[in-house]
Amino acid sequence: MAKYVLGHSDIGVLANYTGGNWKVGLGLELFNRTLLTATSKTVDLSELILDVTLNSSQDIEVLGICNHNISTLGTYQWECFSDSGRTISVYDSGPITPYAYHESIPHKTTCDTLDAPITNVYWRLTINDTNADGYIKIGRLFIGKRFHSTCNMDYGLKHGVDTGKTIVETSTAGVEAFVQSIRSRSALFTHSLGLRAQGNEFYDMQYGSGISENFLYEFDPDEKNKGLHTFMARNESISPLDYPNSNINSMAFSLKEVL
Repeated sequence: MAKYVLGHSDIGVLANYTGGNWKVGLGLELFNRTLLTATSKTVDLSELILDVTLNSSQDIEVLGICNHNISTLGTYQWECFSDSGRTISVYDSGPITPYAYHESIPHKTTCDTLDAPITNVYWRLTINDTNADGYIKIGRLFIGKRFHSTCNMDYGLKHGVDTGKTIVETSTAGVEAFVQSIRSRSALFTHSLGLRAQGNEFYDMQYGSGISENFLYEFDPDEKNKGLHTFMARNESISPLDYPNSNINSMAFSLKEVL
């Protein structure tokens, strides 16, 4: 099992986007919103070339396409350039085929990590697909840093599904009716601190993100598991009942899916 991925400090939501042929009201402006349910949609299935210019420079190590419909018949490709004309390449992922997603997942999300951080601000995403929908949709892009762990998560991982917002009504005859809400995913796990510097990085990340900023979580890059445990999330407060043994040698993550 490879180390989990936790992307943070996303600046994709603040970037400038150009390119593509979009449906009216479902265009590039939606890439600058944090909501995933409102998706940008192309008018056809011709090649989509999306140029991304970040508004600030930082170490980019995690890339994600959130709430997309790219099928296994298609590919996507990330590139980065050192010039605004996008002629001098500094990174090329090559064509990537999305894995087949579990049918119950409402927001299909990719997660790709870079071997070394890149600080250049000129990016390009190219999508080629012939899916059955007749268009390409994207909720938003995640472009950010990666939390660097010296080891993997500890035992005690808990992947969950929140069904608490589903309404259940029971008639006097005992017949049940349901108002089904979207099932949001969650992850709760601990992580041992190997170095004090990593503890400082963890504190800075959690302090800067609070409970409103987004993370991109992937359980195991070597085993995609049909995307079941790859999602955009935010911090949740952790109950002492969930994590009773807090100490200076370990830390805990509680992540809730963003919808």
